[in-house]
Amino acid sequence: MKNVGRTIGLFILASLISLNMPGIVWSGEDAPSSRPSPRHPWPALLQQAETLGLPTGFLKHIDPEFVTVTFEDLRTYAAEYHPQDHTMILNMRLSFNEAGGALADLARMTHHDIALLYHELLHAYLDYLYATDHGQALTPDDRRVLAFANGQMACHYRFVRINPIRQLKGATELRFLSNQDSWEVMNETWAVFVGWVLWTKLELFQEHLATKGWTPPLIEQWTKRLTDAVEAGDLLGYYEPDDPEERRIARKRFIAPSNGLTPQDVEILLTDVLGESPELVQASTAVFEQYQTGLEAPPSCE
Repeated sequence: MKNVGRTIGLFILASLISLNMPGIVWSGEDAPSSRPSPRHPWPALLQQAETLGLPTGFLKHIDPEFVTVTFEDLRTYAAEYHPQDHTMILNMRLSFNEAGGALADLARMTHHDIALLYHELLHAYLDYLYATDHGQALTPDDRRVLAFANGQMACHYRFVRINPIRQLKGATELRFLSNQDSWEVMNETWAVFVGWVLWTKLELFQEHLATKGWTPPLIEQWTKRLTDAVEAGDLLGYYEPDDPEERRIARKRFIAPSNGLTPQDVEILLTDVLGESPELVQASTAVFEQYQTGLEAPPSCE
């Protein structure tokens, strides 16, 4: 998925963007109270998501006027997010009646499309944290996420190993990433995990997120699926090199497992972003802790 455009630059990391963007148009076929309004679309999205039991905590922190959503017949990627103008571009199939005018009813989306949408919403959230000087507007959760992200970009997602040939997991190269590439690989890695969480939870709960809770058998199934995904490399992020010469060789550079998600990444995403239970957080971080014991250590930043 094309999630963070190559135009992400130092201005993001320096928190210099402050644009007043028009609202989003969402769509639904539910009760009139939850139908989206062109002037106030964000509440309708939140209401639909809450009705389905989807996470909304981090979405409530985003200024409703911050993101613009458009629809296109995308060919290369399923979706795109462009932080330079805070625009989310979704495939036409995610629009109401595939007409491109408004977001489809969440209740009628496939698990894959819900996961794709949340992948992009995570990009929007991180963009929001970095894009403006919020002052006291950020919540304690937001500040924790922002501080942790800055720390990860300073080292774990900056001096990295990559897999030049993704199929050869043992063949790695060392890279010191630019600010732009470091931001992109963290953003992508986190969004891949958030999308996977939503897809997997919908599968395990058989869409009944609003009425079911985690049980020991469900956590056991989750742990098995997460272990398989981690070992298969399904949760590894990537970046598009900002060096045009390197882009001629490879459009994407995938991060090696040594610089993939850490237990700390997983904990903050499940706790402060998605609001999951301590039982699920503990089970998930244990998977990554166990996996890391068999990996080469990430490069030292010292």
